[in-house]
Amino acid sequence: MESVTAERIELRSTVSAVFPCAARLAVLMACVLLCTGCRSLRPSDGEGLFASRDLLNTDKIRGPLERAFHDEEDPLKQGEKFSAAGRRQVEVARKQFDDRDYRHALASYKKIAKKYAESSIGEEAWFRIGECHFAMKEYPKAQDAYDKLFESYPSTKHVANASRRMFAIAQTWLEVADPETHSQIKTVSDSKVVSEGVSTADANAGLTARYGLLPNFLDETRPLFDTKGRALNALKSIWLNDPTGPLADDALMLTASYYLRQGSNLEADRYFQILREEYPDSPHVEQAFVLGAHVKQLSYQGPYYDGTALVAAENLKERSLSLFPGSEDRQQIRSDLNRIHLLKAQRKWKEVELWQKKGNPVSVAIACRGVIEEFPETRYADQARQELRRIDPATVRHLPGMSEFLSSLPASAPSQSAAPASGEATSDRPIKSVGFRRFLPFGS
Repeated sequence: MESVTAERIELRSTVSAVFPCAARLAVLMACVLLCTGCRSLRPSDGEGLFASRDLLNTDKIRGPLERAFHDEEDPLKQGEKFSAAGRRQVEVARKQFDDRDYRHALASYKKIAKKYAESSIGEEAWFRIGECHFAMKEYPKAQDAYDKLFESYPSTKHVANASRRMFAIAQTWLEVADPETHSQIKTVSDSKVVSEGVSTADANAGLTARYGLLPNFLDETRPLFDTKGRALNALKSIWLNDPTGPLADDALMLTASYYLRQGSNLEADRYFQILREEYPDSPHVEQAFVLGAHVKQLSYQGPYYDGTALVAAENLKERSLSLFPGSEDRQQIRSDLNRIHLLKAQRKWKEVELWQKKGNPVSVAIACRGVIEEFPETRYADQARQELRRIDPATVRHLPGMSEFLSSLPASAPSQSAAPASGEATSDRPIKSVGFRRFLPFGS
């Protein structure tokens, strides 16, 4: 009992000691307010604590883009800590580059890139290394330098210029000098700027340019191996590192078209799909739909294989007709849709043949009915009607609606012409369109 009383006495003494301090602090704050006035808390009056207008002024504040426009991104001008020797080293390298002394500028920038790898000077050095190699037409080394730039500085301010260089290198190695004259693959950006300083004559160097396994020892404009593969890697680097840039959709379109010409329909389809989904506002989107449907149709292997590609091709072609009413390919697309319809009827008829081989008349009747109902105007429907007439009605009487369906069939088969109607599927091989050669890049 005595200990509890002692604790209460100690608590009261502590509170009484604290509260006088709080009271004195409150009195002091009241005096400050009385002396300065409550107007000091209103910044709109420009008085009191806000009398200095510089505290609210944003005129001197600039973002990264504005600083770049005003040439304020130079680290030598921003006051970064560089020694006098370092400053002279950077200035010498810049002068060598401006004087087009690319060989000495390359050596200088390599030293700078190694010494200042963690600063923006290192970023500038790697870009200039790529520019030096590009100017000397050492395109493989230039590509490596730009890749190093993207890898070490993902948000580099040189991404647009590096992408332009990579696209020009890819054009060289794919032997496309002018996309607007050599194919229907037109670049959205200024093709004159993209192709500046690049000639396809440098890449057209015989077998080593066309066959990746043959080594190239003589031409420094091309890599040692796999020229086309390196070109595709350059295009991929563009749309991965600069996805919102002006050349991203161009790079995708050029890649897809290359695979289309090579007959790699699955790869072409993949890039056409990326272009349709990621760049719906691109000028290439119509071709992405038309050619995407085309390669899906080409990838169909026949009635004994999966029919997903055929259905996808049909959907894309129907969407193309709906989205692009003024397309000059509408007649070709409609013709392909008729072919796809016949190919689907062919697939359905193969089910009938399967059940015939198994000796199951009930399943044969069901499959024949499906052919007639889904594809009534095709020759496969006529064959299905003939097959149903040969089936004993007693074996299928238990099927719902089958008796009525059999009674609705014509009494005799219509006369058949010796040859099927134009455009009908006459074999197990898929029908392929030949009306898209004008889209193929790099010549026909």
